[in-house]
Amino acid sequence: MSATREVVRKKARVACDLIKSHLLTPELSAELIAQKGIGAFRFSAALLEWSHSELEGLQKIWVQAYKNA
Repeated sequence: MSATREVVRKKARVACDLIKSHLLTPELSAELIAQKGIGAFRFSAALLEWSHSELEGLQKIWVQAYKNA
């Protein structure tokens, strides 16, 4: 299960990095975050138990991605 958690974190980081490197509109950037970064979490959220610190780490990645957008 820890491998799944790492995949979710990696997808969130990749989405954040994609936003930095591409000139997208804010709307498209937010959609990219929702589909790539948060979508992976939504899929696995029902299957895995996330600790509070793990969720805070994901939240930091998502907040940074939205700031980049």
